[in-house]
Amino acid sequence: MKKALHLILIFFCPLLAFSKMFIVQGTVEGLQTGTVTLAYINADGEDTTLTATITGGTFTFAGKVAEPELAKLTITEGWAYNLSFFLENAAVDVHMVKGAEQKTVVTGSVSNTIYEKLVPGLDAFFEHARANSAAHQQYSGGVNPNALITADSLWAVQQRQWILTICNSIVYNPDNYAALYFIRWLLFKPSDYNAIRSAFMQLSPAVRNGPAGKKIYTEFEHMRRTSVGQMAPEISGNDTSGKAVVLAALKGKVVLLDFWSSYCGPCRQENVRLLPMYKKYHDRGFEIVSYSLDNERSYWQGAMRKDGLIWPQASDLRGGAGATAGIYDITDLPRNVLIDQTGKIYAKDIHGDDLIKAVEGLLGTGK
Repeated sequence: MKKALHLILIFFCPLLAFSKMFIVQGTVEGLQTGTVTLAYINADGEDTTLTATITGGTFTFAGKVAEPELAKLTITEGWAYNLSFFLENAAVDVHMVKGAEQKTVVTGSVSNTIYEKLVPGLDAFFEHARANSAAHQQYSGGVNPNALITADSLWAVQQRQWILTICNSIVYNPDNYAALYFIRWLLFKPSDYNAIRSAFMQLSPAVRNGPAGKKIYTEFEHMRRTSVGQMAPEISGNDTSGKAVVLAALKGKVVLLDFWSSYCGPCRQENVRLLPMYKKYHDRGFEIVSYSLDNERSYWQGAMRKDGLIWPQASDLRGGAGATAGIYDITDLPRNVLIDQTGKIYAKDIHGDDLIKAVEGLLGTGK
């Protein structure tokens, strides 16, 4: 059987080199027959699904990708198994053992080697995210607020560490499509625009100018409008009486633009934490504008009354489909933007002690 496999590879290698194709040669110990699919989606959202038959414990896929893509290999008969790996135009070998997923070995894909090294960091990142979410869920009614502040500060540090891990992988390999994948994922909730963009710019021109790289660059240009140091875009929304709330009218003050909704538990908890801060610093030049992503006026106003919100409120009652949510790239909640006295964005997604220190610094006042 091994000689036969070598013959197959010898036959395909000239074609592979000439056409820049991929050939995935798979072996499955303990499974003689079955069906396997190989699926991937390119940067334009076009999906490809290939199907092969496992015969004598082996299978083969051949094709072409414009650039390395994260693919999913699924065995649908004889053994329910999914494998995510980076597919590129090369001779890729996948060795599996039925019932022992941890023994899977993928060789031949440089991008996948980098991807496998980064996955544990992503897993740890998700664990930190879940821990932070759990801390918010457990917090209620102002019980132990310091624990929640500590959790948020720790979460911010962990996000920065994850971005640094990605940057370090790029230093060793600028042609790093795996890093590009993780950068693309980070864009769903950019914790630090400048750091993420800096990581992207460290990639080689070939990666940045490929299909996925160009699309991500477009996203960066869109996000640049609300990055730190830019003038805060105007919001589009009315208060409960139907009067427009205008950020420009608040120039000269330190403004926290806070995005929330009545159905967001962590947002409601943040309201409780912001109230004493607002009372302490409002007379010194601090203002909060809460922008709700609610759809129903009754829910929005009911939550305002229950939480005792006394600062300006705005909404277009269009949920996440509203213009302001699109401009500020609000894809989840809670989110906030701290704006200085000149109308520039000073910080984003800042909470607890970090928020207090930033406000005090801008106001030029101490505790």
